[in-house]
Amino acid sequence: MNPQMQTNAAPRFRPGHLVLLASVVLLSLGVIGVTGYFRLSSEAAALRSSLMKSVPGTWNRKIAVHVGGLTMAVLRHGLRFVNLPPEPRAAIEALHAAEAGVYQLQPERPCIDRGAIISATDKVMAARGWDRAVGVANEDDLVVVYLPRKGVSAEKMKCCLLVLHGETLVVASARGDLEPLMGIARDRLDLRREKHHLAQR
Repeated sequence: MNPQMQTNAAPRFRPGHLVLLASVVLLSLGVIGVTGYFRLSSEAAALRSSLMKSVPGTWNRKIAVHVGGLTMAVLRHGLRFVNLPPEPRAAIEALHAAEAGVYQLQPERPCIDRGAIISATDKVMAARGWDRAVGVANEDDLVVVYLPRKGVSAEKMKCCLLVLHGETLVVASARGDLEPLMGIARDRLDLRREKHHLAQR
């Protein structure tokens, strides 16, 4: 065989290369998965950023937690073997994903124009296909809740909210199925009606 052909031949893909590649991929997925627990979704991050741009000052993050669908599914499956009262079990079954971030304004906040904040957050969320469902403001507090325009039902509910209390900002979102909670409410209502009916006899 020609020595020059041996020199130019492509190196073989060895099993060790496959192990190394798999290790790198698994490590990358693990890092992404772990950091995902401490990173807000794009909607919640956009809501947070719109408020922070409207209020001058430095916002320090206290905590940010994101629990996704896979984690909640594992939790729901594990808790099926635990004896829980109907109400907390229904709440766990209803919640499919949740996240929250808490931030503190430094230094103390100046006078805040809550109307301007709501207008700014409305504009940002509307561009993403969300509409404001609740907006409450007073001297010290601001609460704004948004729902997506499409794809909302009792089985598929999603909301994103912002709470400003003094210098503390909370941004959160949740996704889930309201049917388990509605079932508990119906059962409680039927029980009350039955008791009322028996009391009238």
